[in-house]
Amino acid sequence: MDEQDLRRLAEIGIDVYLPRGTSRCMPAAPAAATTMPAIAPPAVAAPGTPAAGGVLLLGDASSPRGAALLAAVTRALAFARVACVQAGSAEEAALADARALVAFGEARARAAGAALSAQRQREMDWVVAAEAAVLAGDARAKRALWSELKRIVRPLRRPAKGDER
Repeated sequence: MDEQDLRRLAEIGIDVYLPRGTSRCMPAAPAAATTMPAIAPPAVAAPGTPAAGGVLLLGDASSPRGAALLAAVTRALAFARVACVQAGSAEEAALADARALVAFGEARARAAGAALSAQRQREMDWVVAAEAAVLAGDARAKRALWSELKRIVRPLRRPAKGDER
């Protein structure tokens, strides 16, 4: 674990105990600073730019529930150190560089399939789920989505320095 991992764990309230002989310890926070500053995840690409070998999320973020679900998926991918881009429609530039695609809604999946060649479709990992707003209210469907996300993230995850997992 590196310092960034330790900060993330501290942010969510998990205490990490290290053996006494290790030199890598979390520096003590000063008494005046009670909250840690927000860490911007470097693995998330800016909206509208190609995913650069990451995951492309095709979904509608116009409803509050759908936007919250897409934001949660983006945070999960950032925590896993996988680049991702959100898009409302199948854009050829983003599809060309993406290594995986998560389509929220069958219409978006069909549009992405029409924009890609058959060879490119075989090279990518695909996850097709219900619309984001509908999916947000279905616990079983969300559980299936998280399982599929874990499946596509494993080969994409960039290990940190010294992380040989």
